[in-house]
Amino acid sequence: MPKLLLIASNNINRDMLARRLQRRGYQIIPVASEPESVTEILTAQPDLAIVDLQHTMKEELDIVRQLKADPTTQAIPVLALVADGVKHNQQTIATEFDEYDTKPIVLSRLLNKLEQLLEKAKSQQLESTSLPKDERIQRALLIYLRHELCTPINAIIGFSEMLLDELKADKNSNFLNDIEKIRICGIQLLQLTNAILDATQQNVNQHDWDLKGFSTKIRWELITPLSTVIGYCEMLLEEAPAKVIPDLDKIQTAAQQLLSMVSDIIHLAQQQLYILESGGGYFPELIPQSLMTTALAQSVASTIQSLQADTSESLATESGTILIVDDNETNCELLSRQLERQGHRVAIATNGLQALRLLKAIPYDLILLDVVMPGMSGFEVLMQLKRNEQWRHIPVIMVSALEELDSAVKCIQLGAEDYLHKPFEPTLLKARIEACLEKKRLRDQEILYLQQVERLTEAAVELESKTFDPDSLTDLTQRTDELGQLGRVFQRMACEINSREQRLEQQVQMLQVAIDEAHKRRIVAEISETDHFRQLQKRAKHRSTQIQRFDTAIQPYNGTQDYRSSPPLLLPSVPAFSNASQNMPQIVSIHSFRGGTGKSNLTSNIAASIASQGKRVGIVDTDLQSPGIHVLFGLDEETIDRTLNDYLWGNCSMRESAYDVSHVLLERQQHPKNGSSIYLVPASVKTNNITRILREGYDEETLIEGLCELIRELNLDYLLIDTHPGINEETLHAITVSSVLVLVLRPDYQDYQGTAVTVDLARILTVSEMLLVVNKAMPMSDLEAFRQQVEAAYDVPVAEILPFSEQIAHLASSDIFCLRYPNHPWAQAIDSISQQILSQRRSRCLC
Repeated sequence: MPKLLLIASNNINRDMLARRLQRRGYQIIPVASEPESVTEILTAQPDLAIVDLQHTMKEELDIVRQLKADPTTQAIPVLALVADGVKHNQQTIATEFDEYDTKPIVLSRLLNKLEQLLEKAKSQQLESTSLPKDERIQRALLIYLRHELCTPINAIIGFSEMLLDELKADKNSNFLNDIEKIRICGIQLLQLTNAILDATQQNVNQHDWDLKGFSTKIRWELITPLSTVIGYCEMLLEEAPAKVIPDLDKIQTAAQQLLSMVSDIIHLAQQQLYILESGGGYFPELIPQSLMTTALAQSVASTIQSLQADTSESLATESGTILIVDDNETNCELLSRQLERQGHRVAIATNGLQALRLLKAIPYDLILLDVVMPGMSGFEVLMQLKRNEQWRHIPVIMVSALEELDSAVKCIQLGAEDYLHKPFEPTLLKARIEACLEKKRLRDQEILYLQQVERLTEAAVELESKTFDPDSLTDLTQRTDELGQLGRVFQRMACEINSREQRLEQQVQMLQVAIDEAHKRRIVAEISETDHFRQLQKRAKHRSTQIQRFDTAIQPYNGTQDYRSSPPLLLPSVPAFSNASQNMPQIVSIHSFRGGTGKSNLTSNIAASIASQGKRVGIVDTDLQSPGIHVLFGLDEETIDRTLNDYLWGNCSMRESAYDVSHVLLERQQHPKNGSSIYLVPASVKTNNITRILREGYDEETLIEGLCELIRELNLDYLLIDTHPGINEETLHAITVSSVLVLVLRPDYQDYQGTAVTVDLARILTVSEMLLVVNKAMPMSDLEAFRQQVEAAYDVPVAEILPFSEQIAHLASSDIFCLRYPNHPWAQAIDSISQQILSQRRSRCLC
């Protein structure tokens, strides 16, 4: 479609003529006849310009003269529109313009003149297409053209190879023969293109070597095999089975793209020549990103055939998890499908930031990283990888179309394992991948060995300090070498010592579950007599009354229908989230009297366990003074934009501050249940925000409204509140609206005493559903007796007694323990707590 520039000061005339020409298939760029329009005109790069001359012609002539003075636009033909009967300087018109036509416009006459000017310009363009003499420009141009043409050719070969492999079992010889012909024609196209555009073979300095003759040669050489590919694709699409249609469509699309390039090779070359000649001399960086991002596709054509031959054979090395980082989708799809057939697990990132986000969630064995990408370059990604302690040991193979030695040297200096040029040899690429994976495995084994040696040393210290857990050496004792034998001997010795110590510890711990009743009553009285607590108590009683009314209202449903889908007119006075059946959303507050009980870690694990049962779970970190639960879900200060603080200050809605962290379930569970989701509302970790919230406080009712909004907007089944340790106004408010209150305590006197105060206050606030979780308990011989004593002391069921685990301590806040080690006894205990929460069919919360 020819692009016409229409310069006219009269808006009505300009719009009228533009619409008439657009109907005839022209692309129109309308601009006013003002000096400021020159920049827009130079950027548009039209095929022809039409200038509507006014009486003075001054502005129009100034614009035309600027166009003729600029090397990039001086060849554009210009046609003047002159009013019939108006006197103009005919010599000026003849000198400054290539053609003119009179007004009023006769469209057929104008169209004829436009076609003549366009054809003449095209002929002149073909006559002046000799290459510049600068060898660097010549070489860069040939590299560019080869990359552009090879991209669709490689797609033809790659997808035909995959079709052949997939259809071998069908034994459809005729169909396979036709696809084989497409593949052979694709290889022929690749060989011809590489031969014609090889800068080392072309004698480009010959005087008779110009773009016109060059384009003729390309069309002459490529048109026959290209026509064969298109013809076979059209036939096969009529009779092919449905499963191969998508790949055949991709082959046909690539062939049509190549045909378009070959037909317009001169224009493609001239555009690139302009970029190269105006680029300042360093041509590898000036080659457009379309060249740079053909990264993996350049090698796929030759790579696929070699990789295909190995798919039926057993691999010499084990498979690995490989991350491909490339912004070209075709390149990524071709390479990933072949690597997956080799047995590797492949993930794709289309830019550097996405790659870094994926790495925070999954530890990959190998990274294939493109050097030149939009936004964050491969160099920048590589530097961030090597600065990070967690990622620096992941091997990285850099791939690039740049043939500069400096690029390879820079990548190796930054820590890359290897540097491969595109197109790369298929056997070399396969060998490098296997070598890197094997090296990574050996290094992992070495690191594990050193860690286990260190663990055995630490175990000796722990045994002396009576903190040793024999189960913490389970992995080490399974080794078959001398280190494993030493670990087994040490474990047996430690178990004998621990068995004696545990009997003594049990007696001590049993005596410690004693509560100073007088002190407890005094503290409860002081808190319950405050105005704030009395206000909460009134609200709790009011909500209890609402629940009773609501129970009566929903009895016809008999638990067979989710109240959230029932008519709102049943009980207008009861807000939307009254939980009176097992289908209602529930608010679960998880609280501890003191910090350091592992409350946030328990909250995240309980949330993951409940979500794994097909539930939609939300978490709100109300520990505004010392937030930290976000770390367990892979979030950090850089990835958190909105927080609970922003909602409390009115900067966003509660929904906008919620982050979908369900990826932790998808990454750890092979078959997660439908509906499993986790959303997290983190608190701000910025010092100034923490200081402000402590200084100014916040409206408690606003927080409750936000919790209701979150349940409603995300359609949550369970909302977990990670409270601030201790007893303050915010904590009491959270307890008041809770469906279930989970109290976390350690087996020591302060926790026993403080938990007793919390239980009494919760009962005053009519919280009936409470569970106790004793965390970090030392091993004891009679666990059931200890459980009974705790339950008798508080008259609250003990959901679980969780032993102190060295393995959990080593994991720290880097992951969700129950997802990483689902068969561990600690993880099974978390599942037990979750089941007890799920079994609570009554809810107190009326938001």
